[in-house]
Amino acid sequence: MTLKTIIRILPTMILTNYCKSIFSIIAILLFWEMASGGLIPSASQTIMTLIQLLSSIDFLENVAISLQRLGIGWIIGTFIGTCLGMLIGYYTGVRAFFMPVVSALFPIPKIALLPLFLILFGLGETSKIATIFIGAFFPSIITAYSASSRVPTSLTDAARTCGAASFRILRTIVFPYSLPTIIQGFRTSTSISLTLLVAAEMLGATKGLGYWVYATGGSLQFDQMLAGIICLSIIGLLISYICDRLYKNFCSWSESIEGNN
Repeated sequence: MTLKTIIRILPTMILTNYCKSIFSIIAILLFWEMASGGLIPSASQTIMTLIQLLSSIDFLENVAISLQRLGIGWIIGTFIGTCLGMLIGYYTGVRAFFMPVVSALFPIPKIALLPLFLILFGLGETSKIATIFIGAFFPSIITAYSASSRVPTSLTDAARTCGAASFRILRTIVFPYSLPTIIQGFRTSTSISLTLLVAAEMLGATKGLGYWVYATGGSLQFDQMLAGIICLSIIGLLISYICDRLYKNFCSWSESIEGNN
């Protein structure tokens, strides 16, 4: 296929994919509109409520508080978990020490630890951030461990033969090779963290989107409750988009390598 042909059909391909995405969203909204009734508000009513809430200082404050909690807990958990996971994957001594503990704690439903955090840290911000931290920490360890342990030994042996120190090999070979898998793993850690954020705010908060959903649902304001849920969904979509951009900006080289393989 020539470059001229690609340039000619590219707008059509983009438009087609864009139309398919729009059509799927419209189909869901139409089904929702037809299925609504009784206590279930329609899609149009919920969207109008969401638009009104976006001009409400109270609602925007709840959104900002949830984003702050999510950002702090996820960044700290992902950073520490990724660093530890790479060390576990690269150093056999670190793996022997930490991996049994990680394997024992990882299957535990993280939401089950929320009451413990409430007892240890109280009803303040610390318990919520700790819950989100745990949600990002363990998936990041597993992702980074899986990625770093699959680095070809031919690369690390060649670097070691040339006199490269262990930390330099980890920084210049193991980490770049593992980066595509680590970024793809961001989706898992953020989705778990978002779920735990809502649970933490429902059980022990007076502000946040989780509290908003819980409070409006309890008072039978289902249009506002669904508007909060849609807002959470939009946050998830934005996170997915950011992960895609990170992958394309920092890991585009991996696609060509996989294609050659």
